[in-house]
Amino acid sequence: MLQVQQVFKEINGRQILKDINFSIEDGGSLAIVGESGSGKSTLAQLIMALKQPTSGQIIFNGRNLPSKGIKSYKAWYRDIQIIFQNTASTLNPSMSLFQCLEEPLINFTNLNRTERKNRILEYLGKVGLREDLLRNRPGKLSGGQYQRACLAKALMMNPKLLICDEVVSNLDIVLQQQMIELLMSIQKEQGLSLLFITHDLSLVPGLCTDILVMKDGKKVEQFNTTDLHHERERDAYTITLLKSTEMLETAWKKYL
Repeated sequence: MLQVQQVFKEINGRQILKDINFSIEDGGSLAIVGESGSGKSTLAQLIMALKQPTSGQIIFNGRNLPSKGIKSYKAWYRDIQIIFQNTASTLNPSMSLFQCLEEPLINFTNLNRTERKNRILEYLGKVGLREDLLRNRPGKLSGGQYQRACLAKALMMNPKLLICDEVVSNLDIVLQQQMIELLMSIQKEQGLSLLFITHDLSLVPGLCTDILVMKDGKKVEQFNTTDLHHERERDAYTITLLKSTEMLETAWKKYL
């Protein structure tokens, strides 16, 4: 499905990514975990062809990362969708929610208006949003509703791979859990491949089968999620991330 091979990325003379290698099989799920500044989001932008690697290869379903040509980019974007960390810029604030969701269907599919409306209603239901919200502008949605709308927008394209870049970091702990459960349900239902990018290891078990840990633009280690708590096998940096997560969970419980 997705192969990332010896990828390097340099920006303004600074090495952001250094020899990144991993793959995701059809229907597979991988979490990329690391602190802010570890290169996670840059890697997501490369996979989405929003930036080009300095060297290395990104291959999806046998196709190389597009570097030119509208048709090749359109085909890439149909198959790979992303939900960004900063979702506030995902939906056009001057449009209604219906128009925001319809726009990619106009640009990337041949569906007529009735078919587009039916697709929108179908995925609105999948993410648990009411139909009457379609008349509202995005700014009137709650944080949780906005995030679900962004998920619906991505899923409507029937992608083969969904990239989630810190999609729950701005939500409270209850909404985080709801969003994770929704992603688990949809991935199972649609057979999606999932790349879940986060700094919080507590969000990964149950959602992803494998974990890749990054630090300073480098791959620290990769392992099966079931081995997360096998501390003797884990890198010291991974253990630090894990213990930081456990401390936050303990602090949260005091307020629940």
